[in-house]
Amino acid sequence: MVDKDVWRCAREEIPAHQAVLVELSADGCSGWGEASVFMTADYNSTAEVLLRRMKDVRPLLRDADPTAPAQTWDRLRPILADCPFALGALDIAGHDLAARLSGAPLYDHLGLPDPTGRSSSYSIGLDTVTAMVDKLRRVPGWRLYKVKLARAGDIDVLRALREYTDAPFWVDGNACWRPEELFDVLDLLPELGVVALEQPFGTNEVAAHRRLRAAGVLPVFADESVTTPDQVASAVGVFDGVNIKVLKAGGITPALEMVRLCRESGLGSMLGCLPESSAGASAAAHLAGLTDHVDLDTIALLATDTGHGALLDDAGRIRLASGPGTGFVPDWESPAHIEPAGSLL
Repeated sequence: MVDKDVWRCAREEIPAHQAVLVELSADGCSGWGEASVFMTADYNSTAEVLLRRMKDVRPLLRDADPTAPAQTWDRLRPILADCPFALGALDIAGHDLAARLSGAPLYDHLGLPDPTGRSSSYSIGLDTVTAMVDKLRRVPGWRLYKVKLARAGDIDVLRALREYTDAPFWVDGNACWRPEELFDVLDLLPELGVVALEQPFGTNEVAAHRRLRAAGVLPVFADESVTTPDQVASAVGVFDGVNIKVLKAGGITPALEMVRLCRESGLGSMLGCLPESSAGASAAAHLAGLTDHVDLDTIALLATDTGHGALLDDAGRIRLASGPGTGFVPDWESPAHIEPAGSLL
């Protein structure tokens, strides 16, 4: 897939991104999932690895009950624990298939609130100040903008953006900021309309995150530090909330568990996304009624897409695709597909 703009954050630059589209079928129905080729060193997620690992579990998939995706996830997890995007894509496809077989939208099949109308943030990727202002001006009217900053001290970016919107800013450091630089400017951020900070420091900077939260100036949300259910407990006292991403968690099954654990622990929650097409984002959208905040703007950032599914309107509100499951329908004529359609498993 190709983004409308070259995507940059403090950690990396992504002019285009790849993903493996996954189809699981039973009784004439198909469920769809997606595994992003993203942060490959951290998540063991090159296209070659994803395809090979999913092929390795083909016998288990053939024998799986299509109406019990959580049960299938339990069987796959010991095998794919080191390849969470493959595990996640198969779990997403399994939940989509089960919902389609039942004839219900995914959120309804899972007993979740209807997410229609929930507002997503819109991410302003790292660039020159002029380019970042232009990105914001192209999408006026959203209720929350997530701003990527290379350094905590880049206050000039926030000041420039503030000239063109009254909406709050959610500022993301992608685990790349220096603690001393943030503490130097921390008291200025609320005056610029910043309402939260996301993963400002590296995952090993536990003391700095704890100190930042104790300062009480802004809520601090984890991203890279907390990706799976077993890590939620470690966020208590260090962060105020967690950005939950379905693929990082390893699928819908563990993502739902993370939401539950956050609630029980008194942590806030955001439903986030990776660079994904409508296949993955449409599934995540069905969980959006559960979390305190939503960040599913990947489908608004794409220039090419793998198909048709959930959409965000001009104000960033979720509009689900019609039909059972996630509602995603692949478009094999789209230039986003770089390989011919066919069975990969």
